[in-house]
Amino acid sequence: MNRIALTLLFLLLLVSSGNLFGQVWIPSGTESRRPSALQFDAGASSFQKDYYGYISPNFTFNHGPNFGYSFSAPVNFLAVDRDPLLVDSKPGKIREMDYNSRNDYARVLNYISYGTYNQQVPGKITGSVYAGRMVDGYIGHGTIVNKYQSSSRFDSYNPGVMADLNTDYVGVQYFANSVTTFDVNAARVYIKPLAIGNSLYSIYTGRDKVAYLMNVRGNVLDESGRLSVEEEAGSDLLQKKEKESKPKEIRPINKDSRMELVDNDPWYNRLTIGYTRAWDRAAPVEMLYNSNGSPVTEKNSDNPKTKENTRVSIEGFDIEYRLLNLPFVELTPYADFNRIKGLAGSQGTHYGTVLRVGTKDLNIILKPEFRSMTANYAPMYFDSFYEIERFQSFPVNAPIRPKYQFIENQSNAKITGYYHTLYINFYHLGFEFAVEDYGARDNKRVFAAAYIPLGSSFLLSFYYTKKGFGSQGEAFKLDNNTQAAAEISKSFGPLVLRLQNYRKYYLDASEKSFLSIDEIRFLVSGGFSF
Repeated sequence: MNRIALTLLFLLLLVSSGNLFGQVWIPSGTESRRPSALQFDAGASSFQKDYYGYISPNFTFNHGPNFGYSFSAPVNFLAVDRDPLLVDSKPGKIREMDYNSRNDYARVLNYISYGTYNQQVPGKITGSVYAGRMVDGYIGHGTIVNKYQSSSRFDSYNPGVMADLNTDYVGVQYFANSVTTFDVNAARVYIKPLAIGNSLYSIYTGRDKVAYLMNVRGNVLDESGRLSVEEEAGSDLLQKKEKESKPKEIRPINKDSRMELVDNDPWYNRLTIGYTRAWDRAAPVEMLYNSNGSPVTEKNSDNPKTKENTRVSIEGFDIEYRLLNLPFVELTPYADFNRIKGLAGSQGTHYGTVLRVGTKDLNIILKPEFRSMTANYAPMYFDSFYEIERFQSFPVNAPIRPKYQFIENQSNAKITGYYHTLYINFYHLGFEFAVEDYGARDNKRVFAAAYIPLGSSFLLSFYYTKKGFGSQGEAFKLDNNTQAAAEISKSFGPLVLRLQNYRKYYLDASEKSFLSIDEIRFLVSGGFSF
């Protein structure tokens, strides 16, 4: 019997695939769908000084290039319990926080994906729907919703939703933080007034009709038996025309760039005006506390219980115009004008520019953005930390205090600052860096990420973000204002070895606060590709 089992295992390894795929972070515009496969991740993890076994079977299937889905069943089971001992501790027990609420069972969903978000193709109607793990949820220029993390907590998992519909004249974008609760939502509609005007003018002057008749006339001449100019000139010219007529590769390079439109981006298509509304339908305003000051937690939930909720709504208008969009350079100034409804005088203005230098395979993108706002306004209100900030504002300290409660108690004094972003793309390598500062204490932010595949068998990827710190010297100091993830992967034939470190949050009632801690995993991955 053992011999049969070993033989089956050997056959499995022969046909398994050790495909490298970044699980931690990938650059904006990079294909995020996994290859079709039946795979597994298995190994061990360290969390809060305890040791767990880890196993996760994964199933991914793609129906062509536009539609695919991926599911997993991740399980952490206790191996070694160290002091302080867990309640009802025993080897093999599934980690309680992983599946103790309705939302947690959404962990089985990696994604369901159709189309490519924010991709525009001139002359066509494009659309996309994505539901799953989210590391960079955004709307428009990202001044209200940006870099939203759906999995920033160990004790709660909320796969999000992003969808859009784009045409040459109008379009719409939609975002939701959770497929189960839809607590946070955002929608943006945009129009291209110059494109609409140009189309109406063409209809009025009959230019479309003239173009149609010219095309018909050309077809009639061809059908009459005459040789075309290309045929008379020879096959070389004909082959050149056929090569030029082939559709060019269209793919998004970056969420802030429109390089994919370089070959077809007329002046009237470059002006875009948008309107965005984002809301948290039940934002906490005041929390419930025990007599010792710790938060009261909801039954079968890892969220703290609230005493008062309210609907928080943010709206804004945006405008942009691409002054340049050439193969080697792109320049797009933009402006966003936002306000938090219900807060007296709460408003913020964002002035930015997107500058790309380089080709689709090698480029640098700069996005400086300057901000002028009132103290009771929060730029990027829904960001990487909002799953925690709904209940606890940053910088993190005890007792917990909701973000909205903190902001509504601020004045409407004027504040100025900036949020600057840098992207570097070198073929399959990607780097991103962003800084935010308003010249006052505890309001700085930093983001850094890299995706570094070396050959076909080694991959290094990571992201790091922190907010609510006071001085630049604290930017990369790990504390409760930090979340991050890193992975090193190396394939050995049909198997992939992965070393991962996730730094996320969980609610520690005894500490009366959310805490940012590390989980380290060592995994072996393999399986079937099809």
